[in-house]
Amino acid sequence: MNNPEIIKALFIINPKSGAKNKEQFRDWIQKGVDTSRYDFEIVYTGYPGHATALARQASEKGYQLVVVVGGDGSVNETGAGLSGSTTVLGIIPAGSGNGMARHLKIPVDFKMAVESLNNCRYEAVDTMRINGRFCIGTFGTGFDAHVAHLFAKAGKRGYTTYVKLVLSEFYRYKPNEFRMTVDGQEKAMECFLLTFANSSQFGNNAVIAPYADVHDGLIEISRMKKFPLFVAPGLIYRMMNNSLHKSRYFEGFRGKNIIIHREGSTIGHIDGEPVEFSGDIRIEIIPASLRMAVPSA
Repeated sequence: MNNPEIIKALFIINPKSGAKNKEQFRDWIQKGVDTSRYDFEIVYTGYPGHATALARQASEKGYQLVVVVGGDGSVNETGAGLSGSTTVLGIIPAGSGNGMARHLKIPVDFKMAVESLNNCRYEAVDTMRINGRFCIGTFGTGFDAHVAHLFAKAGKRGYTTYVKLVLSEFYRYKPNEFRMTVDGQEKAMECFLLTFANSSQFGNNAVIAPYADVHDGLIEISRMKKFPLFVAPGLIYRMMNNSLHKSRYFEGFRGKNIIIHREGSTIGHIDGEPVEFSGDIRIEIIPASLRMAVPSA
């Protein structure tokens, strides 16, 4: 590689993300990527956590760009391997929800995402840590966590499966009591949904934190209060149409360092992937800790 302007890039494909047919991905990348800008290789993940190891190794070997081809879980894994380094993270969305890509205005059409990458710019974004674990988009401990755990066990992935779970579980799920410390201030509340957001949505344009900004050094905290069952259809509609924050049952506030005070185990999700914690949960923002490739316009 004699041209110093050519960027050394690694494409990491998750063959199990989303519900798309991935057999053509390698061909589309090879045909679509601008070889006058990028000198690239393509690899596949083989097991959970593999993208983190591949991304970290690429950064250590001097790759300037690592592009993940997958969903939010794959973006999380790859970002965890690059956080704090100078290597840039790029996304070609290929998952069920693609929340982070949608927040950054990266096209969800594969070929358009490749074209966007050919003309991208780089910027530093915030990330979060949840009991020390990396998070790039959202962390939830309420209804969204419940759905994430069920979605992980579902036989099929994809948008249709996710929507069916939301519709079937929305009426069954019972709110929980939460006690928190937000930047030193105590709060106690009953929550149907409790989400800590760096980016604005879960995916599939289900916006939970419309004012979330990956550059402001703040965590957007979204709470949905207990509500009568007859308003459930309207709330589902609002969630899928970026107007949930206009509901009387929604409350939003911000913080930098949060502790959820809990005894025993608590289920949650980090970037859509199910997790479980024991005892208190500490959430913190890490400003400008990850470099990312975003559309130029």
